[in-house]
Amino acid sequence: MNALLLSLRHLLRSTRLIGLLYGITLVLGLLVALPFYSTLQAEDQDSRAFLNLLDGFDYTVYADFMQRSERVIDPLLSVGRWLGVLFVFLSVFLAGGILNIFAQPSRRFDAGLFWQVCTAYFGRFLQLLGVTTLFLLVGAGLWLVAGLLVGIVLSDTLTERGLFWVGLGFFSLFALTATLLFCIGDYAKVIMFRDDEPNAFRAFGRAGRLVMRNLPRTYGLYWLFIGIGAALFGLYFLIDGLIPMRNTPTILLMFLVQQALVLARTALKAWALGTAYQVYLSLPAPVRTVLPSQADLTVIQPGQPDPY
Repeated sequence: MNALLLSLRHLLRSTRLIGLLYGITLVLGLLVALPFYSTLQAEDQDSRAFLNLLDGFDYTVYADFMQRSERVIDPLLSVGRWLGVLFVFLSVFLAGGILNIFAQPSRRFDAGLFWQVCTAYFGRFLQLLGVTTLFLLVGAGLWLVAGLLVGIVLSDTLTERGLFWVGLGFFSLFALTATLLFCIGDYAKVIMFRDDEPNAFRAFGRAGRLVMRNLPRTYGLYWLFIGIGAALFGLYFLIDGLIPMRNTPTILLMFLVQQALVLARTALKAWALGTAYQVYLSLPAPVRTVLPSQADLTVIQPGQPDPY
């Protein structure tokens, strides 16, 4: 918990970093939101049916609109999907700069240095993304394939409820494996940054051993952040249910609530990476054993990078 609180204090002192990350997210979101809004205004033909959406999702309104305007909306949806891919690469690009902020908490935020560090580590972290994706497809994907095969084999003997529980069990195993691999990926970023490790496979392997040996302090904290993120979404949906968007003030209020959620989620991602950095520093560095026949009997001191 000391690493969690320490990284939180460092994050709260880095308001410029949070503002920068939020601004980037906002600008990229507006690239899709503004054209989408203009298109909806042009395609709604002054229909008041869209007012029904203020009280919640109405599939009839959605189906009628898509049947009439799908050719116009599909390109915007495609842009939205590509924007999601861009966000993944953007998070990889920003990771180096975020880690550098937590590595030098007393230093004043320098935007030029931030972008310089982001650029310097982008290549390494991009390789790590490929390694993480490979392990995700092989490790976590096997559970989905196994679940599908088991479902096919047992389709004649189990009821729909039984098949549902089988599918849920394998999906849970997939989720646990995937989140574990993502957690390992975060610690691999820390290792590549802190220890200047250029090899993504070696960093991922060291991070995997580190996480497995310290599950409560690594994977446990990772799930804590997942829980906090889920709680934020739950709070948003609760507020959304309490505030009906029927006029300009309530719509404006919900817009502010949505932006507060985006800001909180942005800060949460930076906090999670900063916590991984602090946890890595707090873990004891084991002594590296060397064969007696070797001339150099160097021992790794606690202040030096550990050989996980």
